[in-house]
Amino acid sequence: MYIPEIPNNSLTEEIKEIVELSEKHKDDYNFEYNPPATEKEISAWESEHGITIPETYKDWLRFSNGSVIKNQLAVFWGIKMIGSCDQFLPNDLVSIGELIGDGEFLCFSKKTGKIIWEDHGNIEEYDTFNSILVEIIRLIEGKSGLSQSSIDVLMSMVEASRNNGEKN
Repeated sequence: MYIPEIPNNSLTEEIKEIVELSEKHKDDYNFEYNPPATEKEISAWESEHGITIPETYKDWLRFSNGSVIKNQLAVFWGIKMIGSCDQFLPNDLVSIGELIGDGEFLCFSKKTGKIIWEDHGNIEEYDTFNSILVEIIRLIEGKSGLSQSSIDVLMSMVEASRNNGEKN
């Protein structure tokens, strides 16, 4: 299994952890990493499309210009594939990969630069690509559980239910 050199950037710790997990699970799952994108390739894509790629995704591209993690758990697209599935998404979103292997897309917002996990119409926002990698690491490790935003939603529903119960 080819693994590019780990860059010193905003994703260094997450990349190290994913590489360790890749090596640990390489006999059971498919992990693929392409060589890094060049700064010229990244800036050419941005110029051609008039869109700025979020810096944290650029940091991933500087590690691997396209990758497959744990079979189809996460497929992060390289420069040539970015935006290839935009026709299935709201206009503000630019597709940069697929998650879970069942039609969920990883995107970023042209307006805010936030990373978006689009799951059949449901949208979950992340401030940076680091947050996605942390979630992917959790899934590779087989740890179940809800994301913090899902926990927050459930807790607000529980609180609302309690408040309605007190009024009745």
